[in-house]
Amino acid sequence: MAEPISHPDAEWRATACNLCSLNCGIEIQVEDGRFKRIRGDREHPSSMGYLCQKASRLDYYQNHAGRLTHPLRRTPDGGFERIDWDTAIREVAAKLANIRADHGGHAIAYYGGGGQGNHLGGAYAVPFRAALGTPYIYNSLAQEKTGDFWVNGRLFGRQTCHVTEGIEQSDYVIIIGANPWQSHGIPRARQVIREIGKDPNRTLVVIDPRRTKTAEFADVHLAVKPGTDAFLLAALLGIIVQDGLEDRDFLDRRTRGSAELLEILRGVPVEDYAERSGVEAEELRRVARGFAGARTACTRHDLGLEHSLHSTLNTYLEKLLSLVTGNFGHEGGNNLHTQLVPLIGHSREPGAGGATTRVTGMSEISKFFPPNILPAEIDTDHPERVRALIVDSSNPMQTAADTNAYQRAFEKLELVVAIDVADTETVRLADYVLPAPSQYEKWEATFFTLDFPTNYFHLRRPIVEPGGDTLPEPEIYRRLLVAMGELPTRFPVLEAIARLDRRMPALGLFPKAFVATLALRPALKKVASLVLYSSLGRALPDGAASAAVLWGSCQFYARRHAEPVRRAGHRNGEALFRAILDSDTAVPISTHTYEEGWQLVRHADGRIALAIPEMLDELRALEGEVADPHVDTRYPFILASGERRSYNANQIYRDPDWRRQDREGALRIHPQDAERLGLATGQLAVCESRAGSVEVVIQPDDTVRPGCLSLPHGYGQSDSGDASDDRATGPRINFLTSSDHCDPLAKTPYHKHVPVRLTPVTTEVQ
Repeated sequence: MAEPISHPDAEWRATACNLCSLNCGIEIQVEDGRFKRIRGDREHPSSMGYLCQKASRLDYYQNHAGRLTHPLRRTPDGGFERIDWDTAIREVAAKLANIRADHGGHAIAYYGGGGQGNHLGGAYAVPFRAALGTPYIYNSLAQEKTGDFWVNGRLFGRQTCHVTEGIEQSDYVIIIGANPWQSHGIPRARQVIREIGKDPNRTLVVIDPRRTKTAEFADVHLAVKPGTDAFLLAALLGIIVQDGLEDRDFLDRRTRGSAELLEILRGVPVEDYAERSGVEAEELRRVARGFAGARTACTRHDLGLEHSLHSTLNTYLEKLLSLVTGNFGHEGGNNLHTQLVPLIGHSREPGAGGATTRVTGMSEISKFFPPNILPAEIDTDHPERVRALIVDSSNPMQTAADTNAYQRAFEKLELVVAIDVADTETVRLADYVLPAPSQYEKWEATFFTLDFPTNYFHLRRPIVEPGGDTLPEPEIYRRLLVAMGELPTRFPVLEAIARLDRRMPALGLFPKAFVATLALRPALKKVASLVLYSSLGRALPDGAASAAVLWGSCQFYARRHAEPVRRAGHRNGEALFRAILDSDTAVPISTHTYEEGWQLVRHADGRIALAIPEMLDELRALEGEVADPHVDTRYPFILASGERRSYNANQIYRDPDWRRQDREGALRIHPQDAERLGLATGQLAVCESRAGSVEVVIQPDDTVRPGCLSLPHGYGQSDSGDASDDRATGPRINFLTSSDHCDPLAKTPYHKHVPVRLTPVTTEVQ
């Protein structure tokens, strides 16, 4: 394959940030392999030069002591020894083949598959899993979003449908359980929040138990009591319907099932639900009437809503705010959007052939299974239990709920294979470690194409040479399947045609040859993207083999959205692929009209199905729910775990020196509660839940409600090699969370509603 592009030192190199779903365009000045300076890319059509302080410190991701540089095998004494790639591939392939032969593909599970910002590798994990015969895919999306995906499937017809928001064009914005000032998640978040705050004709409402930085800019902050979001949202909807503010014309033209829904909402006891939520009824009336009466309005939610009590119901009610008021499918409202490469799939119900797990009987959602159930699928004597685990670009030992359960489960696994960039808590428990280059050492992309009406895609070139003896994930998967006899070593004829096709694409030689190859050898269909990688990939310039999967995606996308793709400047799929391959920054891939957006609804009648029986039953049952079913006097505080702060990001930051503030990840507690317990700033305390305990540093803070606590995510990594060290770089919050404290339908954990108690420790942090 061709060598990567060579750059002279100190040149500004276009790429993208890999810390959140936006993947803003950035430029990096590299000197001796270090990221000397980082700035926003003004040529990026979506982020337009925007840069946050987290992205500016990406050198701490690229260059740190924990980078993996060569394959490793566990030794009998529990340590690791260096091995060559041929040995690693041969032994891993043999062990996987043996487990599959003895127990079936369901005995193998897969966790991860393209971590934050490096999704190209994950695309090639799809054929790898298909060849193994495993239906079990676990990842962070399944921990965070499957309830939302399930609701989308019922409302819009497919779980692949996803809703975005037109905040920049909206007059009335409600943000629920999100803090985009810190977490971003919307383009140019801080700039947009400031713009709304300065405009007297626009309104920003934040619904959050804590007075976040975003809430400080809001016109209205509804400080909802933790765990009562469903009551607050039901009250807002009740007010809208009881006051006759619903958009009847929209409901009649665009939806079905509205009569049953509206009847339930007419009976919502608004005053009672307002009291339950801790917010004055008049405040809710002001917001409900403002939202329903605005020229354009939209909502945005995130994990604060999805990881609280009534998780799946919460996401349903949030969407109903836009749907009942007709703020859907137009500028400034909420809209569906396209995806060049879908991140998720659509799962059928079990009765219609959908997959379920062999031990717990959990149904898949969006082709994923929730990490909350994985320990139970492993740590059992069930004959069809999971016996092997492949972990790619993920760290479940640190990020999945219930670290204690995961530690017990890993001890029972017969094989653990970790594919990663860094030495993580999960890597340290692996039998084999297969190192990959960093996201800036290889061709990469994110599949978070979340914009509407114009959507964008950014294929990133490598900007530094890979260090050590690493292989990109697609090559690791290809070699494993070759070793298992699932994939030929080469495709010489197809390779030759691909090289000719790159010189004369108008002849369409490669598409015909590729289709013919799969027709003649149907067993290759399940590994089609690796066939592309092994043939077309070898013909792509500058070592861009991993981008071969995008060629197929562009063909499908351009056929399905022909006019929007042409509107964005691409006459067909080949032209779209070439534009993506040739650009240093993001490329507009399609521009839809708002009317065309309705074609993305996947129900046969083109209407949104408002009445979801399971959600309506849960909505009806709210009225009879006891005040707080999770109250336990032994654990008097409610902890919101996973707060977004200025200096925490996802787990790819392993080096704690990147933090300029809050190095210890302090526990925020209301000053009155701190005084009552005799806790002062900087003092240590033990935070204990039913699942476990961690030591924390106290920070009195009046932005949290009395009786509530807050800890950040992204802390607790151990650089010492001791995976049980929960104080290495702050609290390991998932020692506090448990697998069974979760949503009954989607199994998303209740990370924002963890009952805990605090016990002072006399030592202070130096």
